[in-house]
Amino acid sequence: MALGKGALIGVVVLIVVVIAAAYLVLAPTGPAAGGTVKVGLIAPLTGGLAEHGLDMKQAAILAVDEINEQGGILGKKIELVIEDTECNPTKATAAVQKLLTQENVYAIFGEYCSTVTLAVQPSIMEAERLLFVPVSVATKITEQGYKYTFRTCANQWMQTTQNADWVVEHLKPKTAAMLGINDDYGREGLKIWGERVKSKGVKIVAEEYFDKGTTDFTSQLSKIKAADPDVIFVVANIRDAANILKQAHEIGLYKQFVMLGGVTSDEFLKLAGDDALGLVHVSYFEPTTKRKVAREFVEKFKERWGRFPAMYAAGVYDAFLALKLGVEKAGTWDVDKVADAIRSLKFEGAQGLSIYFDEKGQAQTKVLLVQVQKVNGELQRVILYPPEDKQGEYIPPERFKGG
Repeated sequence: MALGKGALIGVVVLIVVVIAAAYLVLAPTGPAAGGTVKVGLIAPLTGGLAEHGLDMKQAAILAVDEINEQGGILGKKIELVIEDTECNPTKATAAVQKLLTQENVYAIFGEYCSTVTLAVQPSIMEAERLLFVPVSVATKITEQGYKYTFRTCANQWMQTTQNADWVVEHLKPKTAAMLGINDDYGREGLKIWGERVKSKGVKIVAEEYFDKGTTDFTSQLSKIKAADPDVIFVVANIRDAANILKQAHEIGLYKQFVMLGGVTSDEFLKLAGDDALGLVHVSYFEPTTKRKVAREFVEKFKERWGRFPAMYAAGVYDAFLALKLGVEKAGTWDVDKVADAIRSLKFEGAQGLSIYFDEKGQAQTKVLLVQVQKVNGELQRVILYPPEDKQGEYIPPERFKGG
């Protein structure tokens, strides 16, 4: 019996779906024959986090060009395909599907936002492609048992506990307040930091949250001021963080503010101005470091882009270095063998510290603790910890009152 037009279309669609599914299941574990391997970068290139996306993009281009100038990896040149996510899980999901099915990338680098990374990670893992996470810090990303996921920066737990330990040891607070954005990043950060300092005898006297898009933080800050804490821990992105500091000082709240690495950029210093003075926060990388590999990266980035690289740029560069070293150590592009090889790596990265991965794919690395001070009349992040990187002494916040 002949098929009707509608039924025929249905059969064709079914065949296409089956072929596509079979391709994903039976796809080779390495790149196709030829002289080029495609890799993808997903980052927020537009929207409120575009400056961070630019750091990621420029570092990726620099790394790929450098690899190709050196002859590629096992004789294959790298082709970089870049997709904008706007830090939007829906848009990122579509971008990743394009990278997997149309571009047939071997690996994906990104994302900035942890929510986006968690949204796209399952499909990347199902397709058996490598995922390098150079920025997103949600602890869960490397806690799910995925063989092909590797993170080249400290995770949320690592950076937050190191921050808390330094605060307790060096500032010796008796009380603390916490303020965070009401999302996965903020809630996890406050939970980890709060539990850590409480275990060391510090009392939490206030815990406040704000929603995405908030511009007036006066209510939360007024409650914190009334609680009179010794230190105030904040989890926020750069624009929110700058506004929080400005509005805190407007109501006369001059306490020691402490933050995570989301404010580690020159853009934040421009937004906050002198209100950033005295702030202590985490950093994974500082362009003023004296460490050899980091200095070389800074010089190459400056020569190419005419500016200093930010923390996120260093993390992306290290992710590409991990891919290169892993494939070369494996001696093949077979994804399983490359994943095993990456887990056995230990190398000095652009972030300036020795990097090696645990069995979950999480880089084991320390962070820096820095304070915003004025050096020769200019705002600058001065490294306070670890001792081998120390650039200056901690200055109490009251000495910065009024700028």
